[in-house]
Amino acid sequence: MRRVFYPSGSVLTGDSIAQAVLEFAEALAKDGRADIIEIPVVLGSGTTGTATLLVSPASQFASVTEESELTGPVDDVLVADLRNRARKVAAHRATTQQQFVDYFAGHDDYE
Repeated sequence: MRRVFYPSGSVLTGDSIAQAVLEFAEALAKDGRADIIEIPVVLGSGTTGTATLLVSPASQFASVTEESELTGPVDDVLVADLRNRARKVAAHRATTQQQFVDYFAGHDDYE
């Protein structure tokens, strides 16, 4: 399992979920965008709950391995969704950047 830290606390979740959260946060930060996500977490009682996270350019996440006898949550659909959303954000950023390159290439008077 991995503990995902954010400025006001932390949550305990599965390895692949934590990695997908960080990948999505990176993509959003690079594009200057924000989103809200819900992820399964392990509560102090050992049961599974849900955390709702605001992911934005100002978000500062860190993920650290945590030893536990509990099994971390697994949600392959969520992981695939977060990774897909991260790819879409990156593709949007690349398209936008290319539009700027194309615009400036067509305007020789811009310095």
